[in-house]
Parts: sequence; C-alpha cells; structure tokens
Amino acid sequence: MASSQVEKKNKRIRKQFIVARINLGISQDYTILTLNNASPMKKQLFIILILITSAKASYSQNNKAYLKEHALPISKFDSLSSQIYEQINQYQLIMLGEIHGTNEPVNLLDGLASLLTKYGDSVQVGFEIPPNQMATFLKKRTSKSILASEFFSYPSGDGRASNAWYKTMANLNKNKQVEIFFFDNNTGQSGYSDSIMFVNIKAKMIAHPTWKTITICGSMHNRILPYEGQMKIGDYLILDKDLNIADKFCSLNLEFEGGETLWNEFKPMPSFYSSLAYDEYLFLYPKGTNEPYHGIFFTRNFTKSESAVVK
Repeated sequence: MASSQVEKKNKRIRKQFIVARINLGISQDYTILTLNNASPMKKQLFIILILITSAKASYSQNNKAYLKEHALPISKFDSLSSQIYEQINQYQLIMLGEIHGTNEPVNLLDGLASLLTKYGDSVQVGFEIPPNQMATFLKKRTSKSILASEFFSYPSGDGRASNAWYKTMANLNKNKQVEIFFFDNNTGQSGYSDSIMFVNIKAKMIAHPTWKTITICGSMHNRILPYEGQMKIGDYLILDKDLNIADKFCSLNLEFEGGETLWNEFKPMPSFYSSLAYDEYLFLYPKGTNEPYHGIFFTRNFTKSESAVVK
C-alpha cells in the first residue's frame, strides 16, 4: 500500500478513536495509548464500541414518549414476560449484538431461548465461534466437553471465551428443545468473515426452517446497514432471496449507560435510552425507521465476565 494511502487510513482510524473517546469519556492519554500500543483485535473492539455508542439516529432524539410507551422492561433474565414473547414470537431469527466479555447480552440470549421453548418452540442458538474449535463439544454434546474444546483451552483476545458464554452454553445444553451451533469462520478459512458467517447461519436456518434461531456476536456483525461500504451479516440475511426473512428478522444492538469489560471501564453517561426508570429493557424501532438495527437491548450497567479458561 502506498504511503499516502497508509497515512490516509491512519488518519481515518485516529478520527474514529477520537470520536469514541469523546462519546465514551475516555481520556486522551488512553486514546493515544490505544492507538500506539493496542493489538489489532483491541483496535477492532474499540471500533465496535464506536458503533454502539454512535448509533443514536435522529429518530431517537424526539420520540421519548414512544420509547416510554413501547419499551418492554426486564426484571429477571430467566423469567421474561409474556409481553416480550408476544413481541419476539413473530420473528424467525433474532440476532443479539454485544460487547464481548460481558454478562448481560448472553444472559438475555439464555432468557429468550428459555422463553420461546416455554411456549413450545424448538430453538437453535448460534455463537460467534469457529465450529472447528468446538469439535469436542459438537461430538459429545456434554457440559464438560464445552471446556474441553479448543476454543476454551486458551483465553480469547476479545473476551468471548468467558464464563458467561460457557455457563449459558451449559444451561442451554440441558434444554432438549435447544440445539447449539457455531458460525464464525473456521481457522484458516479464506474470505470475508461476515459473508462466511452469513452462509453458516443460513445453512442452519435451511436445515431447520420451522425452528426459531437466536445468535450472539459482536455488534459490528449484526448490523442491517453496511458499515463503511462493507456488508455485514444482517445485510446479507435481509437480502437473501432463499431465506426471505426480511419481515421475520430482528437484530438488536446493545445500549448502556456505563459498565465494565475485561479490558476497560466506562463511566456512567446518561443518554436518551437511560432516561427511562428501567435498568433493563427491550425496545424495537417503528417499522421503516432508518437505523442500523431493528431495536435495542438496554442495560444500565453491564458487568464483565471473567475468562472461563483455567490455567
């Protein structure tokens, strides 16, 4: 790549980091440290946080009354309300975006799967993990084989090999109406990550066309609008003519006031979404709203999940 192109790319990245610093209340020193010393993985995670915190569309700024009327409060993840079921039952696919290494999004996934099976649905739950790194579990399908799989044999750089993901898999594995699958691109597999993950999810949905499908991944992947001209999983799914699920697909983004991950802490920053009294709730945008997601999962304070890897 020519030096002028490299410099242009670096300027764009630096601008994104500065925007993230302002949005998240991170000090300038931390931004410089991140730019100079962070691994590519952590830089990518930082960009994901930019997406999460900057996805405040013009819709939200003037619709507090609509938000208050249509927000669905969550009191306990393991006993979600019938109102939430009535809202989500219309969808064949639900994608949850998260900040890796946290508890709340995957707790919601667990709760949604339990809620759907309570009402008689069969559910397949997909995690953003390469299938070949979970080969031991896929062969044995036992709780012990989860931690015995390659993915949980070493700490992940982005926090996915967490206690939260492990415990959720173990709990879901006890439910006979739930089948777990993995859809990240396998190690060494060439091609664009999002397009490969789309193909993997599509294959599972075709294999079980009457089942509900729930997935969890980084919030960059489940966008339903392209990011910097690049198609994401959500884009591919909406446009796919074989699945034809544009009206049966719900993609949720994580919104928060503050919290902590394995690698950073975010001071409380009040926002449009934190103006309600609920500590956790779901909210879907009105149909036709031009947002990068169909709705949000709000948690006032997300908490970090330690690594499940035992050394």
